[in-house]
Amino acid sequence: MKCTECGFDKLSREFPSDIISKRCNHIPTWCLKCLLNHLLNNNANDKHELSCPQCNATLTQNELSSLKLTWEKVQILVEVPSVNVFKNDKVISEEKGEFYVALLNGQKYTIRLEQVKTVRELKQVLTQMTGIESRKQKLIFDGVELKVLKNTKFQFGGDMKLIEYGIREGSLVQLIVVLYSITKEVSISNLSFDLHWGFPLSGVDYLDGTCLIYAGNVLWKKYDYSSPFDPNIPYIKHSGDIINMAAERGRHIITIQLDQLPMEITKLYFILSAWGCPNIGHFRNPSFLLYDEDSPKKDQLCDYSIQTAATSQAVIMCYVARSMDDCWEVIPVGKLSNGNALNYHPIKSSINEIEKNIRQQR
Repeated sequence: MKCTECGFDKLSREFPSDIISKRCNHIPTWCLKCLLNHLLNNNANDKHELSCPQCNATLTQNELSSLKLTWEKVQILVEVPSVNVFKNDKVISEEKGEFYVALLNGQKYTIRLEQVKTVRELKQVLTQMTGIESRKQKLIFDGVELKVLKNTKFQFGGDMKLIEYGIREGSLVQLIVVLYSITKEVSISNLSFDLHWGFPLSGVDYLDGTCLIYAGNVLWKKYDYSSPFDPNIPYIKHSGDIINMAAERGRHIITIQLDQLPMEITKLYFILSAWGCPNIGHFRNPSFLLYDEDSPKKDQLCDYSIQTAATSQAVIMCYVARSMDDCWEVIPVGKLSNGNALNYHPIKSSINEIEKNIRQQR
């Protein structure tokens, strides 16, 4: 869960298990730490005036004591490992050595703690190294998203140090690039994946567009030329092969109504693979669009270059993931893989490797 006050993703145990006062009528979205900071500050000013920061309902001293006891029982602090860091001044001073930042395609960048000390600095350096804008960078370490804080009310100040997150020599930070956020305010109901390709220089062959849909770690459904439609799932459709023999070109279109997907669906992986040719590079002028079908401008939501996968039989181009607040994010991957629409096992293994790398940071 994400605390609406500090903005950190935290374990459920770090939130109140129930309403914080008998007079509250809502689920608390502030974590215990933020709640107690607020309540204890108010209590220091006037011990008879304690109120819920979300609804202003009055709290008793017994209810405050209960919250403090609950917080004391929490064993794991996800927000920041700095509680332990601050206990050891020697550890804080040892900001030395190399750590690593990895993209989902396996590419790694080496950075030195002596040169990059804060989250803000890390994002700036990664922009220089990768060309990825800071606002599109989602950095995950040990289950926590590294953030540049916009306020200074916490003891660690407004710009978190990497060492306060527990990053040390040899640490691996996962960089997830959020190309596009599909929020409730900017809703996309009809997502379209539109793939075009030219035949190889000799003969007719197919560059397959596939969507593998996952519910957690389980493959929920496959959509490709051989599995274009399920009458029980009318909101997803694959066009099958659309062939123009005169122009020597082919086309695949996948359309998905995101707002109709069951809540258990978490990710949609989009894959390209060569059918008969040994690699994607044999196809002439391949191109694709991932866009909102209802948008008049048809803005591209993923800017992956197919040409970078020319020597590979398949490439996992990107995925669309459901976020914690029930919105969607477009994440580029660009992971090369063996396999094709005749044999998905190597592609599934590559996806499992991606998921494993993400889970190791959670």
